[in-house]
Amino acid sequence: MNLAPGNLPSSRTVMFNREIDVQNLKELQDLPEKRREGRAQEIRSGVNFLQRAPRFPANRRCVDLPWVILFLLTVLALIVFSATSIDDLQKQSAEPAEPRVLAFQGDVDGYEPVQYVDDGFGGSPDPSYDAPISSGDGAPFERDGPNGVENIHLSKSQAKHLILAVSLAGIAGAFGGLISASLWILAAKTCASAVVYTSLYTVPSIIVLVGIVLLVAGSVQGGLICCLVGVLLFMLVMWCWARYIPFTIEVAQMVAAAFSENLEMVAISAFGGLLGPIWVILVVVAYAACELKLTGNLSDGEGKESSDAFYPFFFVCVWGSGVIQNICHVAYCGVFSRWYYEEEGAPLLKSLQVALGTSFGSICQGTLIIAAISTVETAVRSSRRQAQQDGNMVGCVISLVLECFLSCIGDLMEYFNQWVFVLCAIRGGTFCDSVKGTCAMISCSGMKAVIGDLLIDRVVMLGSILSAIAGAGLAALAACLAATDAGQQLSKADIIGLCSLLGSLTGLISGGGVMGIMSSGTKAILMCWAEDPDRLHQDHGFEDVHEELSNKAREWK
Repeated sequence: MNLAPGNLPSSRTVMFNREIDVQNLKELQDLPEKRREGRAQEIRSGVNFLQRAPRFPANRRCVDLPWVILFLLTVLALIVFSATSIDDLQKQSAEPAEPRVLAFQGDVDGYEPVQYVDDGFGGSPDPSYDAPISSGDGAPFERDGPNGVENIHLSKSQAKHLILAVSLAGIAGAFGGLISASLWILAAKTCASAVVYTSLYTVPSIIVLVGIVLLVAGSVQGGLICCLVGVLLFMLVMWCWARYIPFTIEVAQMVAAAFSENLEMVAISAFGGLLGPIWVILVVVAYAACELKLTGNLSDGEGKESSDAFYPFFFVCVWGSGVIQNICHVAYCGVFSRWYYEEEGAPLLKSLQVALGTSFGSICQGTLIIAAISTVETAVRSSRRQAQQDGNMVGCVISLVLECFLSCIGDLMEYFNQWVFVLCAIRGGTFCDSVKGTCAMISCSGMKAVIGDLLIDRVVMLGSILSAIAGAGLAALAACLAATDAGQQLSKADIIGLCSLLGSLTGLISGGGVMGIMSSGTKAILMCWAEDPDRLHQDHGFEDVHEELSNKAREWK
């Protein structure tokens, strides 16, 4: 927004859609005088950024480059370290363990024991053991193995069929999650009321049903607790959230309409759903290699606290996973913002260029803050558990207070960053400038009242749950078609159950990525409305939503 020289605001006012007296903003009224002036200056600084930074600039400059360099160096070091440590990990897994005696099960008497050597892949016969082997139809099993776990033997053909079935199940689960989540969002366009009410009442209903099942099964205490929690959630929805439901329905319908015009955003979800697990696997391999180099073996860590090497790798894992998630978020916001302002061109490609290019440094910087807080919180949680084991009640209480404090700070920062990244997608400023602009926009437009009345996250949560269910079902179907029996100890039913679990996980990951479109779209459209409210009803015809937003903002101010 460019101001003419004769229309410059005074030091007490700023121009944001209209002239606003900063000192009379509602959020500043209860602050002490010194803090009020400092907060007012921060709002003016944010408004100045919004005025000088145009929307969707033709020539964006890359910002926050040091954080890009730091992240890329981290990725390079992780890949190199993992690649150079693969041989060591393979040697460790191939080292033979102590011989164990296995037997053949069956109805025929006179079976003789056969000694097997654990080779890391189910065991192999020891040629030096000359006990006779009787013929029979039984499958080998571990009679006295560690933790009572049976030792399963597969032929090459059976192993190939198992790998094929599991792979197909994972792909089918991810595909089922994508389709289910997409249909759930599209359903909000035609029957938003049913989608929102179902999202709000399904979880309490499930909890009550679980409680009833537990009561029937004889678990009185667990059943009563579940029923009580479910009833309390019902009361929360009916008494506390009832007045927010109509507004949530209107917003869900608006976001679904925008999504239906840009279905190509599902491709971004597929990208994030594929890259996220790959990053986690890469970090796990690097951590295992580091433990091997430090300790000389890969212990199961049973009963032990995390080693010092765990925390750097945990930080890297959270940072990288968060960067991938926020790349998708910024891309979604770019598409929805371009829809709102009716920008011409390919919205998906332009938004990806911003997320992976000019604003990538801002994404790395904002996500690094969250990763650092999460890592410190994990370290404090580990200290609290250690204090519990040692019987140190004072240390336990102090650690618990710190853990709760860090958890709240981390959740608030993560939520606020989602709004900041919307400005990164639209204007391309630095992360710090975007933080100031976001604070100013929320303060001057009355968006705090709007944000507090939204229940979209419940719709997103149920959509993710349905994606997991759809993924499990489609994976089970794929396993039924591809799986075969793998010996007496691993039947086709067992394989189908395993594939269903895998399918629910991949369906949750991919479907959760798609449901992120609804969350990101809501934030993007609301931020665009805060700056330019008239477009929502003049260009897109959502007069009811505009009127409701205006009323809420007016009441707040």
